[in-house]
Amino acid sequence: MPFHRPPGLFAAAAVTAAVFCSGAMAQDVIKMGLSIPLSGAGAVWGKGIEFMCAKAVQEIKDSGGVKVKGKTYNFECVGYDNKFNASEGTKVAQTLMNRDGVRFIYGFGTAAILATQSLSERQGVMLFNTSWGKSSKGPQFPLTYQVNNTPVEVTPVLARFVTEQHPQAKTIALVNVNDASGREAESVFRPTWEKMGMKVVASDFFERGTTEFQPIANRIAALKPDIVDIGSAAPAEAGQIFKELQVLGYRGVQVATNGNSAESMKATGGAAINGTYLGFAMNYDGPSTLEHQRKTNADARAATGESLGMAVMGAYDMVYMMKSAMEKSQSVEPKDIAAVMSSVRFRTFLGGETGFGGKESYGVNIAPLLPVYVNQIVDGKLVERARVVPKGS
Repeated sequence: MPFHRPPGLFAAAAVTAAVFCSGAMAQDVIKMGLSIPLSGAGAVWGKGIEFMCAKAVQEIKDSGGVKVKGKTYNFECVGYDNKFNASEGTKVAQTLMNRDGVRFIYGFGTAAILATQSLSERQGVMLFNTSWGKSSKGPQFPLTYQVNNTPVEVTPVLARFVTEQHPQAKTIALVNVNDASGREAESVFRPTWEKMGMKVVASDFFERGTTEFQPIANRIAALKPDIVDIGSAAPAEAGQIFKELQVLGYRGVQVATNGNSAESMKATGGAAINGTYLGFAMNYDGPSTLEHQRKTNADARAATGESLGMAVMGAYDMVYMMKSAMEKSQSVEPKDIAAVMSSVRFRTFLGGETGFGGKESYGVNIAPLLPVYVNQIVDGKLVERARVVPKGS
């Protein structure tokens, strides 16, 4: 699964699996553009996304490709660093669409996604959405589909489990990143925890790239909340905050809704992360783990140094969504593929096949029906506490 990094205007990265034989014509290859963070705190996600896109591409190539009107197509993943912000997201979108001729884009990071969507919908480009909020989803965006669980799907499961395990807890403090992802996530976290009977005593935000978390930790510790949810922070940032809280004597319930890597949290938080509940992690030694998942994760760790969290698995599922919709529509045109996407079933990395739902949340069935996992860090390792499978999956 070779990785190729071409020159570009930005800190660009491309993943090109050996997805077609040397004699294949260019039009037989469908380019999948990746607008992803490859620098800063979000780089752990970007690298995982690259890996998972290339993994699915190779599997489909090995199984004979995608059949459309008697022709065989394969995929190629082309990615650039959007640096988790709108301005770079716009540059990446313009490069992918106008220079690379990409008509299918996987976006990561709400600000970058919103910037991309303002161009993709007008130019007839299909956008695979990982945004944590609702603003980029709905019937008004016919070319946009969700590829992963978000706080809309995860937070109710996680909050219910945590409050049931800790019935004495009555108050909570929320901490999020001060950007589009964090703001939209907070708009889901707050009402969900409140619905569980929790009083939100603080909802603080920090700038992405922050390395000094003592001021936030001091404020939270002084309020003595029963629960702290480091909601949209990257795993390494969450680890730092929990470490600062432990130094200050905080011993309440710890939640990292966006936590998807115990390794990254442990690297910065040490023993302070023990007991933390995670909403976007997967335990590869857990009771529901499949051999394909275990092997893929081992390969990813060797390639990137990190285990695969839920935040990156949508890149794998996206490729299989495309395969199913291309074969059903018998077309390679974005509008034709998007028109049938809601009705297809596709292979998911989380096991088996699933379809789409989400009409109650987004007004249209554009969200994959995926299980939600609740994990807890015990002695530095993940332990699976719950797995909830949505109806209709």
